[in-house]
Formats: sequence, C-alpha cells, structure tokens
Amino acid sequence: MTKTILLAVDAARDDPGEHVAAAAEMTRQLAIATGDDVVVLHVHEYATGRWGRAQVDCHEGAGESVLDQVVSGLRDAGIRVKGVIGSADYGHVARAILDAADKYDARLIVLGSSSRTDLPLLPFGSVSNRLLHMAKRPVLITPKNTMTVPAPASEAAAAATG
Repeated sequence: MTKTILLAVDAARDDPGEHVAAAAEMTRQLAIATGDDVVVLHVHEYATGRWGRAQVDCHEGAGESVLDQVVSGLRDAGIRVKGVIGSADYGHVARAILDAADKYDARLIVLGSSSRTDLPLLPFGSVSNRLLHMAKRPVLITPKNTMTVPAPASEAAAAATG
C-alpha cells in the first residue's frame, strides 16, 4: 500500500525560487526511497473587500506554471505525482494545506522556507510557522540551501590528492 507526501509550493515570484527547488528535491529523494505517491499543491490566496474578490498570492498563471514545473520534474524521476490547485481566504493558506493533507491522507507535509520574513534570523515565514503549530501530521521545512550536498569523505580525499 502506497502512502502520500504532500508538497506545498508557492509562486510569489515568476521563478519558483530556490526554496521550491529544494523542497521538490527533498520530496523526490523521499518518494524514490519510500515509493510514496506525491501530491503537489499550490494554494491561491484571495482577499475580499468592497472591490470584490481578488487573488493576492501571485500573478495570474504563476501558480499553475510553478506547479506544472514541479509535477513534470517529479514525473520525469519516475514518481507517481498529481498536481492540485487550491484556494483560501487571505491568511488561511496553512489551513488549506492541512485540509489537503487530510483529504489525501498525507503522511508528511513538505514545503520550502523562502526566508522572506522581517526578521533575518527567523527562518520560517507565516505559513510555515502556522503549519508547525497547527499540524497533527509531520511537517518538513527545507531551507533553500539544501541543494548543495557535500561529497563523501572518500571522494573529497581523492579530489584533494588527485
């Protein structure tokens, strides 16, 4: 019986960013090692006011573009993957991620830390922070610099003498 990993991605910029790439790579490694399915989720955030309802999370189509990039990369690695677009009212993205984790019975929620906070030493943003406090499932937050993997000691020694 397969399990599911939920990978939450954002698209605050047109480029997915290092934090999304790091989270996708970590998810790829986990899914290959465990044989888990992956659900990649992007949640559009909406604000409602006198002017009506407006999307405030990213430019039109940016979330779908990032989702498609991540899904195709995981699929190319031989992983069973599904892309999902969700929606949430302003300030409730963490709740939407948790609802999706419940819906797909995810054993793990993965997301990247974009380090876009006002305090440079605070490593998590508001969505990450809320997930850590609200989740009843394991949450893995990958820092954006996890893409660099050190070489094993034997390779480093060979390169130094080589």
